[in-house]
Amino acid sequence: MKFKLTIALLIIPIAFVAQSYKPGKTGGLYSTGSETVDKGWFFGVGGTYMIPYLKESERFDFTDTLNQTFTQDYEAKPTGKLGLFLELGKFKMNDKRFINYIDYGLSYKWFRGGENFTSQTFFNNNLFSSQQATGSYSGHAASLNLNLGYRFDATDKRFFVNGLGLNADYFFIKSRNGGGTILGQPHEFVSDFVGEIHYFFGVGFKTGKRLIIMPMLETPIFSIYEFNHIKSTHDYFNTRARPLIFKVRFMFLKKGSKSCPAVYNPMGIDPQNQTK
Repeated sequence: MKFKLTIALLIIPIAFVAQSYKPGKTGGLYSTGSETVDKGWFFGVGGTYMIPYLKESERFDFTDTLNQTFTQDYEAKPTGKLGLFLELGKFKMNDKRFINYIDYGLSYKWFRGGENFTSQTFFNNNLFSSQQATGSYSGHAASLNLNLGYRFDATDKRFFVNGLGLNADYFFIKSRNGGGTILGQPHEFVSDFVGEIHYFFGVGFKTGKRLIIMPMLETPIFSIYEFNHIKSTHDYFNTRARPLIFKVRFMFLKKGSKSCPAVYNPMGIDPQNQTK
């Protein structure tokens, strides 16, 4: 049910902007027809944050032969930390009505977080002992990424883009320290290899030259591998956390792209036969 609701919330804004899209009429950023495209390469820099999901609570009750009661309470709360993100790739944009944005590339992701763990023992409903533990984790991943989306041109120099993408991550350096254990439940951690469908959103700003600057957000919404009931969160210790990526992408237009600045000839006449 949660997955269906998530997909619906993502599709509605995409459908809305698709219906409201009208090609530009002012000779602006993207109004020269679908025969020409904007394309080039990009690099991005940003950060990651592991958004804490839900805390995990467990209680176990025991009664001995003397009718004395023992109660064991456990509570685990995930915590998030900032990490580093870097990327490099290529992109293409055109004037098609639906999927008019594509990019692909390589990225480096550093995910960090932890868990605060508390264990309490009660004897005949009186607190007998209490213990606390702190766990921390860190994972460095190399990732392959492919994004398909819809771009909506707000003005000649600003556009919005959102869509779905695929990412395949391999964790080549991992660190897991500390943490407490719930009775009979071993720690669980994200797999060394992760395949996911993610959602992304960005706002692009065209500068005076062949450069587009685009702040972006990205988060997984569906787990392909390991397939764990479509969870889009990562397991760490006794709880889970959602990866969030925030970045600024620098996109360099290839010469000849339709959004490149007009080149005027020595006679002062531009390519559209207009005077300078």
